[in-house]
This record gives sequence, structure tokens and C-alpha cells, in this order.
Amino acid sequence: MNDTDFLSRVSLFSLIKKPDLERIARLTNRHTFDPGDVIIKEGEPDNRLFIVVSGEVEVIKEMGEKKERRLGVLGPLSYFGEMALVDDLVRSASVVAKERTEALSLHQETFRKEVERSPSIAFELLHLLSRRIRALEKSTVNILGDFLPSCANCRKIRDKDGSWTSLEKYVSNHCETEFSHSLCPECAERLYPQFYEKE
Repeated sequence: MNDTDFLSRVSLFSLIKKPDLERIARLTNRHTFDPGDVIIKEGEPDNRLFIVVSGEVEVIKEMGEKKERRLGVLGPLSYFGEMALVDDLVRSASVVAKERTEALSLHQETFRKEVERSPSIAFELLHLLSRRIRALEKSTVNILGDFLPSCANCRKIRDKDGSWTSLEKYVSNHCETEFSHSLCPECAERLYPQFYEKE
């Protein structure tokens, strides 16, 4: 199977017209990773989308830390790093080869040049990313519920068993999200006026 036919089977590219897909396929690079190879590392910049051709990779948050979490395993026709095509943020998780893995990569700069030549590619991808966002929203509602009864004063959430718990604990109990805490400028000024300096 050639790269164009392979990409046509990947959900991210399923709506892209064949001539556009042929050009994208020519822009990809092929990589081979051995078991344990870190393909992308959380917190580091990397402007490439990867598509798994063969083998398996594992997605890991906080790799090597006490709070390390394994988020899932991706196999052939799966992809990761797609947001790197549209933003310049650092990686939000690490991806490690579980076994000998072959993958295609597409670099942001190369992709953007192709989009400038053929803007229809951007619309086709936006349509697919929109579908993905809708699916994530539906998944979030399924996990947390579409209606959360909360206290008007302290903002605690009433759980299904009738108990009241903090928002942070409720979210942590119902999904893998964790909270980090800081102070917004308004609260910092109100609570610690002696240390607060306006910009």
C-alpha cells in the first residue's frame, strides 16, 4: 500500500481529496523506532504530526515522575501530535514506542506551505477537528454529567449519593484531570494587597 492510500484510511485525512492527499503524502517522512524510544517528550517543542504505520506506541503523562500516568496505547492508523500543525505549544504528553514501530511524520512548516497552496485542505481538516471537539465534549458530559448541582455559596458539587464535595475532588473522582492551584490577579490583590503589584 502506498502512502497516499494509507493516509486515506487515517481518520484525520479521510475527508481530504485525493490530489491534496497525494501532495501531503509526498511531504511526509518515514521513521522507525525501537522499543523504548521516546518519540515525543512532554514539555518540549516539536512541530510534527505522527501517524503510526505499524507497531504500537504508549502515551504517558509525567513520564518518570511519581505521578506518571499511562493514558493509552495507539496502533496502526492512529495519530498523535496533530495540534502541532496549528499551534506552537509544547507537547502535553510523552509518546514512547512499545515495540518496533514505523511511523510517518508531517512537519508544521511544510504542512502550512501546502495549505497556502491549497486552502481547501485547511477547511477539510477543520471539519474533522470540529468533529473531534464535539466528540470530546460529548465524552466530557458522559463522564461528568450534563447537569452539576452546586452550592451557590461554597461551589461544592452534590454527588449522585447526595454527598457534597469540592469541585476539585469531584472532577478528580470522575475523570483523570488534576488541578494545580494559583491565584488570579483579583484574588491576589484582595488577599495579599501588601505583596500585590499592578503591572
